[in-house]
Amino acid sequence: MADSERWQQILNVASQIFMEKGYKGTTLDEIASNLNMTKAALYYYVSGKEELWIKCHTHSIDNAKGHIQPIYESSLPPDQKLFEMIKTHAQIVIETVHTANFTLFEKTFIPSSIPLQKLTEKRDNYEKMFTEVIEEGIEKKVFRTANVKIIRLIMLGSINFIPNWYSPAGELSTLEIAAVFAEFLLKGILRSRSDTN
Repeated sequence: MADSERWQQILNVASQIFMEKGYKGTTLDEIASNLNMTKAALYYYVSGKEELWIKCHTHSIDNAKGHIQPIYESSLPPDQKLFEMIKTHAQIVIETVHTANFTLFEKTFIPSSIPLQKLTEKRDNYEKMFTEVIEEGIEKKVFRTANVKIIRLIMLGSINFIPNWYSPAGELSTLEIAAVFAEFLLKGILRSRSDTN
Protein backbone atom coordinates (compact mmCIF):
# COMPACT_ATOMS: atom_id res chain seq x y z
CA MET A 1 0.00 0.00 0.00
CA ALA A 2 1.36 3.40 -0.99
CA ASP A 3 2.19 5.81 1.81
CA SER A 4 -0.50 8.25 0.66
CA GLU A 5 -3.17 5.52 0.78
CA ARG A 6 -1.99 4.35 4.18
CA TRP A 7 -2.03 7.91 5.51
CA GLN A 8 -5.59 8.40 4.30
CA GLN A 9 -6.57 5.17 6.00
CA ILE A 10 -4.96 6.37 9.23
CA LEU A 11 -6.87 9.65 9.06
CA ASN A 12 -10.18 7.86 8.43
CA VAL A 13 -9.77 5.36 11.25
CA ALA A 14 -8.41 7.90 13.73
CA SER A 15 -11.19 10.35 12.86
CA GLN A 16 -13.85 7.74 13.52
CA ILE A 17 -12.40 6.80 16.90
CA PHE A 18 -11.95 10.44 17.92
CA MET A 19 -15.59 11.01 16.93
CA GLU A 20 -16.83 8.06 18.97
CA LYS A 21 -14.68 8.44 22.08
CA GLY A 22 -13.46 12.03 22.09
CA TYR A 23 -9.87 13.13 22.45
CA LYS A 24 -9.40 11.99 26.05
CA GLY A 25 -11.01 8.61 25.46
CA THR A 26 -8.93 7.78 22.40
CA THR A 27 -5.55 6.05 22.54
CA LEU A 28 -2.92 5.48 19.88
CA ASP A 29 -2.94 1.80 20.86
CA GLU A 30 -6.60 1.51 19.85
CA ILE A 31 -6.03 3.41 16.60
CA ALA A 32 -3.05 1.21 15.73
CA SER A 33 -5.00 -1.94 16.57
CA ASN A 34 -7.88 -0.91 14.30
CA LEU A 35 -5.36 -0.30 11.53
CA ASN A 36 -3.71 -3.70 12.07
CA MET A 37 -0.39 -1.99 12.67
CA THR A 38 1.88 -1.57 15.66
CA LYS A 39 1.95 1.58 17.74
CA ALA A 40 5.61 1.95 16.75
CA ALA A 41 4.64 1.91 13.07
CA LEU A 42 2.03 4.60 13.74
CA TYR A 43 4.77 6.80 15.16
CA TYR A 44 6.34 6.80 11.71
CA TYR A 45 3.46 9.06 10.62
CA VAL A 46 2.83 11.17 13.72
CA SER A 47 4.67 12.16 16.87
CA GLY A 48 1.70 11.52 19.12
CA LYS A 49 -2.06 11.71 19.69
CA GLU A 50 -2.20 15.51 19.67
CA GLU A 51 -0.53 15.76 16.26
CA LEU A 52 -2.84 13.09 14.84
CA TRP A 53 -5.92 14.88 16.24
CA ILE A 54 -4.79 18.15 14.65
CA LYS A 55 -4.06 16.48 11.31
CA CYS A 56 -7.51 14.86 11.30
CA HIS A 57 -9.09 18.27 11.88
CA THR A 58 -6.89 19.90 9.25
CA HIS A 59 -7.76 17.29 6.65
CA SER A 60 -11.47 17.70 7.36
CA ILE A 61 -11.39 21.49 7.07
CA ASP A 62 -9.23 21.42 3.93
CA ASN A 63 -11.65 18.97 2.33
CA ALA A 64 -14.65 21.16 3.17
CA LYS A 65 -12.90 24.30 1.97
CA GLY A 66 -12.11 22.63 -1.34
CA HIS A 67 -15.86 22.26 -1.96
CA ILE A 68 -17.05 25.56 -0.51
CA GLN A 69 -14.44 28.00 -1.84
CA PRO A 70 -15.37 27.67 -5.55
CA ILE A 71 -18.97 28.54 -4.65
CA TYR A 72 -17.82 31.44 -2.45
CA GLU A 73 -15.66 32.81 -5.29
CA SER A 74 -18.38 32.40 -7.92
CA SER A 75 -20.39 35.25 -9.43
CA LEU A 76 -23.68 33.95 -8.05
CA PRO A 77 -25.90 36.47 -6.23
CA PRO A 78 -25.58 36.20 -2.43
CA ASP A 79 -28.84 34.32 -1.85
CA GLN A 80 -28.02 31.63 -4.41
CA LYS A 81 -24.43 31.52 -3.25
CA LEU A 82 -25.39 31.03 0.39
CA PHE A 83 -27.96 28.39 -0.55
CA GLU A 84 -25.31 26.36 -2.37
CA MET A 85 -22.76 26.85 0.42
CA ILE A 86 -25.20 25.69 3.10
CA LYS A 87 -26.30 22.73 1.01
CA THR A 88 -22.72 21.70 0.28
CA HIS A 89 -21.64 22.06 3.90
CA ALA A 90 -24.59 19.89 4.98
CA GLN A 91 -23.69 17.26 2.38
CA ILE A 92 -20.11 17.16 3.63
CA VAL A 93 -21.21 16.75 7.25
CA ILE A 94 -23.60 13.92 6.33
CA GLU A 95 -21.16 12.12 4.04
CA THR A 96 -18.44 12.19 6.71
CA VAL A 97 -20.82 11.60 9.61
CA HIS A 98 -18.97 8.53 10.90
CA THR A 99 -15.43 9.64 10.22
CA ALA A 100 -14.69 13.33 10.20
CA ASN A 101 -17.16 15.76 11.69
CA PHE A 102 -14.44 17.99 13.05
CA THR A 103 -16.27 21.26 12.91
CA LEU A 104 -16.51 21.19 16.69
CA PHE A 105 -13.22 21.37 18.53
CA GLU A 106 -12.28 19.87 21.89
CA LYS A 107 -9.71 22.58 22.42
CA THR A 108 -10.05 22.44 26.21
CA PHE A 109 -8.26 19.09 26.13
CA ILE A 110 -5.42 20.27 23.90
CA PRO A 111 -2.53 22.38 25.20
CA SER A 112 -2.17 25.71 23.41
CA SER A 113 0.36 25.40 20.61
CA ILE A 114 1.29 26.90 17.26
CA PRO A 115 -0.28 23.95 15.35
CA LEU A 116 -3.52 24.43 17.29
CA GLN A 117 -3.48 28.16 16.56
CA LYS A 118 -3.00 27.45 12.85
CA LEU A 119 -5.86 24.94 12.93
CA THR A 120 -8.13 27.47 14.63
CA GLU A 121 -7.21 30.03 11.96
CA LYS A 122 -8.16 27.51 9.26
CA ARG A 123 -11.55 26.96 10.85
CA ASP A 124 -12.10 30.70 11.30
CA ASN A 125 -11.18 31.36 7.65
CA TYR A 126 -13.64 28.67 6.56
CA GLU A 127 -16.44 30.23 8.60
CA LYS A 128 -15.46 33.69 7.34
CA MET A 129 -16.62 32.74 3.85
CA PHE A 130 -20.14 32.30 5.19
CA THR A 131 -19.88 35.54 7.16
CA GLU A 132 -18.87 37.54 4.11
CA VAL A 133 -21.67 36.17 1.93
CA ILE A 134 -24.22 37.03 4.62
CA GLU A 135 -22.75 40.53 4.87
CA GLU A 136 -22.91 40.90 1.09
CA GLY A 137 -26.55 39.87 1.10
CA ILE A 138 -27.40 42.40 3.81
CA GLU A 139 -25.51 45.15 1.98
CA LYS A 140 -27.38 44.39 -1.24
CA LYS A 141 -30.67 44.25 0.68
CA VAL A 142 -31.24 40.64 -0.27
CA PHE A 143 -31.05 39.57 3.39
CA ARG A 144 -32.66 41.19 6.39
CA THR A 145 -30.45 43.24 8.70
CA ALA A 146 -29.33 40.99 11.55
CA ASN A 147 -26.37 40.09 13.75
CA VAL A 148 -24.16 38.34 11.21
CA LYS A 149 -22.19 36.32 13.75
CA ILE A 150 -25.36 34.92 15.34
CA ILE A 151 -26.82 34.06 11.93
CA ARG A 152 -23.64 32.21 10.95
CA LEU A 153 -23.56 30.34 14.28
CA ILE A 154 -27.19 29.27 13.86
CA MET A 155 -26.60 28.08 10.31
CA LEU A 156 -23.39 26.14 10.85
CA GLY A 157 -24.36 25.01 14.35
CA SER A 158 -27.61 23.41 13.20
CA ILE A 159 -25.84 21.65 10.34
CA ASN A 160 -22.95 20.47 12.50
CA PHE A 161 -25.50 18.89 14.87
CA ILE A 162 -26.71 16.53 12.13
CA PRO A 163 -24.47 13.60 13.26
CA ASN A 164 -26.42 13.50 16.53
CA TRP A 165 -29.61 12.34 14.79
CA TYR A 166 -28.74 11.29 11.22
CA SER A 167 -29.34 7.71 10.14
CA PRO A 168 -28.43 6.33 6.70
CA ALA A 169 -31.60 4.25 6.94
CA GLY A 170 -33.75 7.40 6.95
CA GLU A 171 -36.24 8.10 4.17
CA LEU A 172 -34.42 11.15 2.76
CA SER A 173 -31.21 11.05 0.76
CA THR A 174 -28.13 13.09 1.65
CA LEU A 175 -28.94 15.62 -1.07
CA GLU A 176 -32.57 15.92 0.03
CA ILE A 177 -31.62 16.58 3.65
CA ALA A 178 -29.00 19.13 2.59
CA ALA A 179 -31.54 20.91 0.37
CA VAL A 180 -34.08 21.10 3.20
CA PHE A 181 -31.49 22.70 5.48
CA ALA A 182 -30.45 25.17 2.79
CA GLU A 183 -34.03 26.15 2.00
CA PHE A 184 -35.18 26.70 5.58
CA LEU A 185 -32.00 28.37 6.85
CA LEU A 186 -32.00 30.75 3.90
CA LYS A 187 -35.67 31.62 4.33
CA GLY A 188 -34.90 32.87 7.82
CA ILE A 189 -32.84 35.79 6.53
CA LEU A 190 -34.34 36.59 3.13
CA ARG A 191 -36.02 39.97 2.97
CA SER A 192 -39.73 40.02 2.20
CA ARG A 193 -41.62 42.83 0.54
CA SER A 194 -42.90 43.97 3.93
CA ASP A 195 -39.40 44.35 5.41
CA THR A 196 -38.40 47.95 5.93
CA ASN A 197 -34.99 47.52 7.62
